[in-house]
Amino acid sequence: MILQGVDFIQVIADIVAAILNFLRLFMNPLGEFMVNWMEFVLQFFPQDVLTVYIVIAIVIVIVGFVVNIIWPGDKKPGFLAKTEETDKKIEKKAKDLDKKVEDKVKKLDEEVEEEAKAIEEKAEELEEVTDELEEPTEELEEKGEDLEEEAVELEEKVEELEDVTEELKEPAQELEEESEELDAKSDELDEELEEDD
Repeated sequence: MILQGVDFIQVIADIVAAILNFLRLFMNPLGEFMVNWMEFVLQFFPQDVLTVYIVIAIVIVIVGFVVNIIWPGDKKPGFLAKTEETDKKIEKKAKDLDKKVEDKVKKLDEEVEEEAKAIEEKAEELEEVTDELEEPTEELEEKGEDLEEEAVELEEKVEELEDVTEELKEPAQELEEESEELDAKSDELDEELEEDD
């Protein structure tokens, strides 16, 4: 177990070393930059004389005291209070606008619902009218079918009558011929009678 723990620590150390070796490319230039700018600043601030640093500390304390007087506790400075007031006004205006928009949306929804109801009523009326119109059309279709059947029956009767007339033509011709013969015979008889007289 101890050997496994040592191996684990060695693995972690290898990982950290790899990370540091990778970051060395970035950290070395940053370190050199920090050293350079600190040496530059220290040229203006002497290390042996502490008066400069004491003056800086006194200035910082005075500035903190003045800030605490202007901005004590929860009280905020004037410019921040004005910004808060403007933020509140903006929020009120936004709320008012939201209420107006909600009211308009509600009104529009109500109008749309009313129009939808009116359209539904009109659709129902149209359906009723179409139902009423469908009933006569069905009756007309039935009557048309009956008329078609009657027309077919009439055509059949006409055909039968034509057949009958064709059949009667031959006897009619025969009767005409017989009537002509009878007329001829009656003429002959009249002539004979006149001769006898």
